[in-house]
Formats: sequence, structure tokens, C-alpha cells
Amino acid sequence: MRRKLFGFIAVLLSVTMLLSGCSVMVMQELLEEAENRLEMTEPTSTTFLPTEPYSQITEPTTPATTEEPTSPVNTQEPTHTPFTEYERYCEPLLSERSFDEIVYERPDTEAILVDFAALQELVESGGSCDEILDAYLPIDEATTIFSTMNSYAYIRYTLDLNDTYYDEEYNWCEEQMPILAQAEEKCFIAMADSTEREKLETEFFGEDFFDFYDDNQIYSNDKVVELMQQESALEAEYMALQSDQTITWNGEEVSVSELLQDESLDYYSYLEAVDAYYSKYNPLCAEIYIKLIKVRNAIAEELDYDSYAEFAYEYYYERDYSPQQVRAYLDSIAENLKPLYYRAANLSYSSAMEPQEAMELVEQAAYSMGGEIATAYDYMMEYELYDISESTSKMPGSYMTYLYAYEMPYMYVSPTNDINDVMTVAHEFGHFVDGYVNCNGTTSTDCNEIFSQALEYLMLDVVELSEYERESLRSSKAADAIMTFLSQACYADFEMQLYELEEEELTAENFNRIFGQCMEKYLYEIDGYEKYYEPGWFEIQHFFIASHYVISYCVSLDAALQVYQCELEDGSGLQLYNELMSLSAGNSIQALLEEAELSSPFSSGRMSELRSFLAEQMN
Repeated sequence: MRRKLFGFIAVLLSVTMLLSGCSVMVMQELLEEAENRLEMTEPTSTTFLPTEPYSQITEPTTPATTEEPTSPVNTQEPTHTPFTEYERYCEPLLSERSFDEIVYERPDTEAILVDFAALQELVESGGSCDEILDAYLPIDEATTIFSTMNSYAYIRYTLDLNDTYYDEEYNWCEEQMPILAQAEEKCFIAMADSTEREKLETEFFGEDFFDFYDDNQIYSNDKVVELMQQESALEAEYMALQSDQTITWNGEEVSVSELLQDESLDYYSYLEAVDAYYSKYNPLCAEIYIKLIKVRNAIAEELDYDSYAEFAYEYYYERDYSPQQVRAYLDSIAENLKPLYYRAANLSYSSAMEPQEAMELVEQAAYSMGGEIATAYDYMMEYELYDISESTSKMPGSYMTYLYAYEMPYMYVSPTNDINDVMTVAHEFGHFVDGYVNCNGTTSTDCNEIFSQALEYLMLDVVELSEYERESLRSSKAADAIMTFLSQACYADFEMQLYELEEEELTAENFNRIFGQCMEKYLYEIDGYEKYYEPGWFEIQHFFIASHYVISYCVSLDAALQVYQCELEDGSGLQLYNELMSLSAGNSIQALLEEAELSSPFSSGRMSELRSFLAEQMN
């Protein structure tokens, strides 16, 4: 069966490239750092962050650090199939090889477009099924290689942000994407209208493949393609602003990241630096975002959608719930979980750890869990499909992407040298396992995020940590779940409101005001410090390169927590995890959860249940 590479791949690629740590709240971190500096310089002063009740977890200073790592005793040694014997349902176009052996070549998109045009003419002139497939298969291979080179160029760029060659190549690929997608869609529409439709589905494309093109003729609209190219250019413009950010400080142009990490800055100087950073970059990013909102709303209008949210939900994310359902869901999150915010915000655990040690702990946990998780880990190591190295030139954050021509997932982690890197690696490795097992066939972003978030929780009980470390991480992860729900609900609400503004209301001032209101609804309010959190919305990359995505973190986290609850109750979480993975390809989240007899995130009383569970776990 042929998988759709265009139509979805542009947004899916963008999504997988987003920074990890979806619950990280950049504005709060800046304020916490400022508070730390206040405590160092003026220990008797009143702090401005809400801190009651305060339950900060730190490393013990007693001999408890000598405690031996522990893990639950397994009555049966887990086993797994070697990857050389594991049967995947996909066959790679190009032979598998280590990542460093892959060679980048700019795809010949002009030749692909010529071939698409000839194919369309053949179909419309009454070509037979065999003739159509003979013409199509070489094009299919060419587009598969194109998508692979696109992903590869981005990986190489993120490994070294100073590499202008791969930066330019990735942006070039992104510009070509809607043009190729348009040509492909025109061919598929012609096939859908052809008398050979049924034969084509039987012989190659799969049952009901062309149903999608009966209702979704996006790229056939020249105006939409033009708008999408504008959108891609604006996204690239935003990303360019995220590298090498500088401000004028004491008469010199200095790096923002280096300045904010300068421990010699006192409390007031630190806040002054934050203000200077926001004052420079907030207006620049707001200008880009205003243009993006206008372009995206124009796309939705051109395609006869009532809103861009409805278009994105249906076309990009394949969601089986509506923006209207999400509005009620967001209110439920605020009502049930905001009362836990102060506890969760201050319940964190930190301990120094080298990236390699974090990787080794995940390796041990993967082999302890066995099955496809261990098989995927073997495969990843054999072909060196990961990077956890430290480098000042790497892009911050983490992601998993897929190299279609080789049928190989790739895991990227920018470490923080902290024990929480274990959870970051587990998260991205969860994506890797899903990509490996399902040949990247889990097209629902909501389902994608189940396997990353659930694996974090499942590994809590099998990774070789001391009891202190394990319990500290367990409490911290419960707090992190609360922060994820609240922060992503805040972002989703903010984004929805902005896309509903009239064009004359699209201003940086309104964006900042609305973001402040959302922060106060879901998170916190700090009188007198609004200018240190209201402008910080521009740091959330999702708004710019994956519009209306963030709600996926909430609904998928609910599903992941149901897996974790089963693990705590009767040890069935891992079995459920594997079952969900076997059902996820081509499925939507509510259908998947119903099939597995789990609760919908939107069911009545569900958020109240989560509140009780997470409050208990934090204790």
C-alpha cells in the first residue's frame, strides 16, 4: 500500500523538528532564574514567584548518594527478536546504512514535475492500470528520495546551526514541497476520476486510497499553493531569528544566551537583560506572526473552511474532535488543574548527569522491557540513528524524524547534563520505537505523542536508579504532567483567540495582552512583572511552524497517563503500550482509545479523575 508522502509530510516534518520539552515554560524559567539571583544577592528580599507550598527536590547531602541503583525484580527475563530477524511490513527503497554513510544530493525537482505532468496526461487520456503504474512507480521513488533528502538536510543543519549549506538546502526543499504536492495531487485526482480507480487501489494504492482525494483537493488550487509558499518563507524567516540572538549590552552586541547564563549578573541586571531581549525580538516575531495568521486564514477561506483551526484539525492532524470540543476541554483543564499549579511549579528534581549515562540508563531500561522496544534499540545502535552529543552549535531541544527511502527513524537530543535527560531520551526513543515498528505509519499526531510520553512513565519503574532518584523523578513527572496540561492549554487558548481577531486587531500589543490573560487563566499572575511574561509567547515555536498543534500534547498525555495507571495498578501498562502501538497506524486517537477500551480525554469527569491521580502521585 502506498503511503501519502505529500499533503502531510510538510507539517509532520515541522512537528518532529520542534523543540522537545513541550511542558517547558520559557517565561517561568526566566523568572525563576531571576528569583535565584535575587536570593543570592538579597536573601532577605521578598521573592515574586508564587512558592507556596514549596517542595523543591534536590540531591541529598547525606551519604544517601551511595545508595545502590534498584529496579523491580523480574520473574522472567525479557526477550526480544534481533532486528535482523524482525519482520517489518515496509521494504526500504535504498539499502539500510549507518547515518554517516548517507550522502546528500539535491533532488531534481524539475524532472519530477515533468514526469508528474506526463503521468497526469496519461491518466486523463485513458491509460490502463498497468500503464499508469509503470509511469507512477519511478515518480514515487523520486518523491520518496526527495522527502528523505529534506529530512536529512534538516538533521545536518540542526547538528550545526553554523552550517549554511544545509540551512539553505533545507529551506530550498521546503519551498519545493507545495509545488511537488500540487503536481502529485493533480495526478491522484485524475486517478480518482479514472475508470481504473478500483484496479489501481487493488494493485497498489490500497483500499479506499482515493476517497481522500474526493474531498481534499488542496494543492490543486494555485492560490493555495502560492499562499503555502508564502507561509513556508515566513516560517523560515522566524527560524532564522532564533539563531545567534543578540542584544546591545553596555555598548556592545552580545549573545542573549551567553548573557542570560552569566552568573555574575545580579537580579536587577538579569531582569534588565530579559527586558532588552523581549523588547528587541517580540516586535520582530510579532510582525512575522501577523503575516502568518493572515496567510493561514486566507488558506482556510480559499478552501471554504470556517476557520484555519478547522482546516488544520482535519487536514494536517487528522483529528476526530473539533475546535469546539477543545474549548470546553480547555476550560476543564483550567478549572481542575490550576489549583495544583503552585505545587507542581515548585516540585522539580535536578541532579547532574552526563548524556552518555542517560543514554546507558535508557538502554538498560529498553532491554529490561524487551520485545519491540529492545529490538528498536538494537536497530538504532547498529545504524547510529541518534545524536546525544553536546555542542554549542547544535539546535537546542530534541526530535525524531524519519528517513523514508531507508525506512529509518532518527533520534536527536540536545542534552542538558541533568538526570531529566533520561526522560528526554525516553520520550524521543518512544517516537523512534513507533516509527520503527509502524514504519512511520502512525499519521495522527495525537497518537504519535502517546508512545513518546507513555514510555517516559513506563521507564520510571525499570530504569536503574536509586530509590531516592526513582521516587523523586516519579513526583517530578506527575508535576510535569500538570504543567504540560496547563501550559499547552494556555498556548492553545492563546492561539485560538489570535486567529479569530479582525485584521486591524492583529498587533503585538494585543498579542501580548491576550497572552498575559491566558497565563493568568491557566498558570500564574504576578502583579508588576507583566512585561517579563506577556511578551514571551514568541519563543513558542509551535505557533509559527505547527499551528494548532499544541493541544495534541494534552490529549495524548491523558492517554499516556492511562497506560501509566494500568502499570501502577496491575503491571499491565507495557502490554497496553504494545497493544496501542499495534493498533495506531492510520488510526485517530478517540477511535484508538475506544478500540483499546480506554477513556476519551473529553469524557465527562475525566479531568477531575486526573487531578486526583496526579495530586496523589506528587505526594
